[in-house]
Amino acid sequence: MAASGLNSSQRNEAQRPDQHLVELMEFAIDLQRTVAAFNETLFGFTMELRIGYNIGDVTSGVIGTTKLYFDIWGDTVNIASRMDSTGVTGRIQTTQACAQLLEPYFEFERRGEVFVKGKDNMVTYFLVGKRDSAPAVSNTVS
Repeated sequence: MAASGLNSSQRNEAQRPDQHLVELMEFAIDLQRTVAAFNETLFGFTMELRIGYNIGDVTSGVIGTTKLYFDIWGDTVNIASRMDSTGVTGRIQTTQACAQLLEPYFEFERRGEVFVKGKDNMVTYFLVGKRDSAPAVSNTVS
């Protein structure tokens, strides 16, 4: 699991409010490339990667009493998990709202309606790739 934009001060200071979302999608694309390159070096084994991507508010905090863990949870996290579990190996699947927000930067193809536990049917999209005409986004860590 990966999250971006958790620090509201950094989000507010960024040139673009959606900058961290673009950077997180670029990270997911780089992760796919890395796994593909790794698989080229293996014989008789292929690592499979499926990515679910969603946007929205999350709750975060430290949980545990003896072994402390930082975690995030909420509807946004649950839907991202469902985008993964209902997705297709080698693809990045996302919600309609996410595809619409990131459309200036990335190209998406409509997958159609997918049953998502707890949400009924949701329209989902697969990432096709980064747009050549995408606006520039600074490459800073969010």
